Amino acid sequence: MITILAIDADPGVRLTARCVLKRAGFTVITAADRRGALACLASLKADLVICDIDEDRSNEPTLRDSGNWDPGMRMLVLSRKDLSSPAPATCDDGLLGKPFTESELLTAVRRSLAQPASRSQRRRGAAPPTPPSSR
Repeated sequence: MITILAIDADPGVRLTARCVLKRAGFTVITAADRRGALACLASLKADLVICDIDEDRSNEPTLRDSGNWDPGMRMLVLSRKDLSSPAPATCDDGLLGKPFTESELLTAVRRSLAQPASRSQRRRGAAPPTPPSSR
């Protein structure tokens, strides 16, 4: 089973992600902030991390720089749909604009999981996990 960690300060975004992705057959863990996410990553291996762009742009080291980041994990970054600045380097596994529909979320998650490994994964030879089949 594929495990997804969804990180967002907005409880509505976390609830939507949890409900939509669980219904699609994924195991979903949520965290409100970087501290909660790091605690989750210390005890589980996620296949995909869905992270608000602001959580990965703070002055602290990125999630990928933490000692708990597994190179086999992918990151789908959430941002405002009107984001005018270029996507950050952390978006190499996917970018999804907020607000999003259920369909947009599922499409972005499946695309992130199915695409070739990101730069960090290519170095380690990680294969993409197999997402649950579409219903």
